[in-house]
Amino acid sequence: MRASYLWSIHDFPAYGMFAGWSTHGIFACPQCMCEANAYRLKKGLKATWFDCHRRFLPIDHPFRNDANAFLKGKVVQEGPPRNLTGVEVKDQLDRLVDDRDKYGKEHNWTYKSGLWQLPYFTKLLLRHNIDVMHNEKNVAEAIWNTCFDIKGKTKDNVKARQDIEMLCDRPSLHLYKRNGKWQRPRAPYCIDKDDKTKILKWFQEPLHHNP
Repeated sequence: MRASYLWSIHDFPAYGMFAGWSTHGIFACPQCMCEANAYRLKKGLKATWFDCHRRFLPIDHPFRNDANAFLKGKVVQEGPPRNLTGVEVKDQLDRLVDDRDKYGKEHNWTYKSGLWQLPYFTKLLLRHNIDVMHNEKNVAEAIWNTCFDIKGKTKDNVKARQDIEMLCDRPSLHLYKRNGKWQRPRAPYCIDKDDKTKILKWFQEPLHHNP
């Protein structure tokens, strides 16, 4: 009896530990690698991939030439990063994994996984997978906390609004000062008190199954 490795399935942090590519910082995407075009927010300081998605759209998609709805004044003409073959990834790994001076600047390799010793590993089209359940949970919680404007958990905080002012053409979301304190204009994605009550009551209602 013999076994073959097909792929692994992890949440994102475990993906980084298993694959040897750190999933932190602006090079966190293990597919785009150093061509992700991610950047750090000046106020929030976190890595962001905001407006890095338009390059994956068809070349004639109208979103590519929209200079107002995404990053202000920016149109996108470049295509997506090329998917490297297994041989190319292994070659890059062999060259860069021990070069710590280039870590976080040219690569995010932390170590060379023993799986590369498998003779067929470079031929696998999909070596590692993301556990979608964890991503769905994290994204759903972030959306819920932001739409319900839950204090301490919402992503729509003062620093986020300051970054929005620098990056986007959204004057209705800009902060303003009142009595020496920053005030956040109410965002259209925030749910008002009456609707919150309706939603929470709806969650409490028992499920009705059709006969």
